[in-house]
Amino acid sequence: MLRRSLGPTLYETLYAPYARKLWGLDGAAIDAEQARRRVTADTPVKIARRIVFRQGNGQGRVFWYPRRGFGQLTEALAEAAVAAGAELRLDAEVSSVEAGADGVSVGTGNDELRAGHLFTTVPLPVLARLTSPAPAAGVVEAASRLRFRAMVLVYVVHEGGRWTGYDAHYLPDQQTPISRISEPANYRDSADDPADRTVLCCEVPCDVGDPVWSASPDELRTMVVETLARLGLPPLRVAGVEVRRLRHVYPVYARGYAEHLHGLDAWASGLPRVTTFGRLGLFVHDNTHHAIAMAYDAVSALATGGVPGQRDDEAWAAARERFTHHVVED
Repeated sequence: MLRRSLGPTLYETLYAPYARKLWGLDGAAIDAEQARRRVTADTPVKIARRIVFRQGNGQGRVFWYPRRGFGQLTEALAEAAVAAGAELRLDAEVSSVEAGADGVSVGTGNDELRAGHLFTTVPLPVLARLTSPAPAAGVVEAASRLRFRAMVLVYVVHEGGRWTGYDAHYLPDQQTPISRISEPANYRDSADDPADRTVLCCEVPCDVGDPVWSASPDELRTMVVETLARLGLPPLRVAGVEVRRLRHVYPVYARGYAEHLHGLDAWASGLPRVTTFGRLGLFVHDNTHHAIAMAYDAVSALATGGVPGQRDDEAWAAARERFTHHVVED
């Protein structure tokens, strides 16, 4: 689909190698829905129009970024939740979910929490393994074929001030596993940022257990330094490295994924007093602002009167439809 709309040169130069890097699949093995959801500028004319016809007010070129980094968003949400009466329990591994007409029970080790309603962003296949009533055996078998792409984030402290003047570098080159290098300090203008150093975030898509996932911090540091040198990017003066490993980052839309997802999605939608949403909870490519907007819709769908925790199914269905089928890359 993309080859036809973009032409072979642009497709083979950028989209095909980048898809292989992000999803671990050749384009022929990826469902066309992937392109419909993630690629809005899917013709040369659309790309040219986006470049030439920029709005004079900066819309589409400028966005607001938290002065102390992206984490300010989650910190602000957490503080607001606590102020509203919520209790946060971090690093509490969920071992079971029991959904019934009169409420939901969530097990976390030796503790059990009871509530009138459960909002969950747990990856759908994981939720199926934890929850009673469980989906049918055939649904579980189909769900086992759904894949999530993992990612290793390599944070590199670079001495000597800003590394470049750009906020991000995209690397479709197949000779390196790095897909993107971002420099958060270039997303913002903050007097709190030190002048003598900066931090780069190198994103490395992978699968859990593969050589990239299992690499040591020293091995990842070497890979980053060698990649930049080979591609002719500015050299790094490395003062430190931090590594974070994320198991579930991108839902993989391999051909046939919709059939594998259908039964699981129907099961989750039918669970009493349970609402599943977000990128992992819906197996959908939404972004942070989509997930936050959907959370507001989910809360608004809870009835203000009647049985505590009873949700307005019609309102929630409308919100879910809007974000599941109409999410596009802004």
